[in-house]
Amino acid sequence: MSLREIGALLLMCLVWGFHFVVIKTVVGEVPPMFYAALRLALVAALMSPFLRWRRGEMGRIFFGGLCLGIFNYAMMFTGVKLAPASAAAIAIELHVPFATILAMIFLGDRPGWRRLAGIAFAFTGVAIIATGGSPSADPEARIGIGVGLVAAAAFSEAIGAVLVKRSTAFNPRQLLAWFTLIGAFGLTLITMVFEQDQMAAFEAVDKTLFFGAIVYSAVAASIIGHSTYYWLLHRLPVSVVAPSVLLTTIFAVFFSVLLLGDPFGPRMAIGGFMTLLGVGVVLLRNIKKQPNTGVLAEPPG
Repeated sequence: MSLREIGALLLMCLVWGFHFVVIKTVVGEVPPMFYAALRLALVAALMSPFLRWRRGEMGRIFFGGLCLGIFNYAMMFTGVKLAPASAAAIAIELHVPFATILAMIFLGDRPGWRRLAGIAFAFTGVAIIATGGSPSADPEARIGIGVGLVAAAAFSEAIGAVLVKRSTAFNPRQLLAWFTLIGAFGLTLITMVFEQDQMAAFEAVDKTLFFGAIVYSAVAASIIGHSTYYWLLHRLPVSVVAPSVLLTTIFAVFFSVLLLGDPFGPRMAIGGFMTLLGVGVVLLRNIKKQPNTGVLAEPPG
């Protein structure tokens, strides 16, 4: 790796890791799906030049957008509101084991004992974190429910990845444009139905914080982060890029503890270590089996 590539990779992981702090801060002030809808609306507007209609492919793209643009953000942002950001950052890594399980069921993949052990380790680690009670002083915190919702968001991402795996008609920017457009419409409907007092919360929130967070989420985390990820995949082997994304979780936990005061006790340390170890094993074995694809190593939302 060149210094330029190392710098880009570290910056990408820092941006994504710090994003959990941004989400946690803002969803404590405004309804989470309201914020997610505005974030995706901005991304969709910025990515609209990349929208392309491909006959025969749009059904798969629509269902992929449901999973990768609506359900995952609705559950993830709500989960981050209820759980500590550090716990959410670890739980979202279950995307990799979930995607591997779905590949076994629908794509005929045959995992060996190492991948099965990694999957078991990852789920056990998240379960240890989720059953530890709430380490937060926030009276609204529900770590078990929050971690469960983030895990469900990871499952939704995995389903979406399987749905779009065989779609070669769209490049990553075009996929991001469609998924954010579908997500913006879907989340707007969801927040109108299931949330309330959005405008009252918007009027009360610090506008610099709110708009700064939306710009960070849309431009830094979504556009710059994902573009950098796929730029690195074009320049480097998947075996180098995909496992390094786990560094995002380490940064997220570090920032959450440092800036948000998330406690980091033995339960979090053991659960987090088991999850990252399990996910790392699954990633490396997936890459060894499918060296030319990054499908099972998607970046975080």
